[in-house]
Amino acid sequence: MRKFLIPLASAVVLASAAGAARADSSFDKVAPAGSVSIEQVTGRLQSHGLIVRKIKFDDGRYKVKATDASGHKEKLYVSPRTGEVVSKGDDNDDD
Repeated sequence: MRKFLIPLASAVVLASAAGAARADSSFDKVAPAGSVSIEQVTGRLQSHGLIVRKIKFDDGRYKVKATDASGHKEKLYVSPRTGEVVSKGDDNDDD
């Protein structure tokens, strides 16, 4: 009986670790089907005079780091459904 318990316990631990890894995966870092694309968001922001330095999808929205014509760094949050900026603020990160 003991011969079977150790492999069984090992299998359970490995399966749990795989589940935890999957929960930490980047599934939430991909925009859902039907969303405005990164290219479309970038194009829209560029048409408003912004230079997009970094853009990613995270926490259900696009997070954008951009610079305006005067060199002011901004952090923007963009709706993946509409492509509209939903909030913005100063970008004080060093990147």
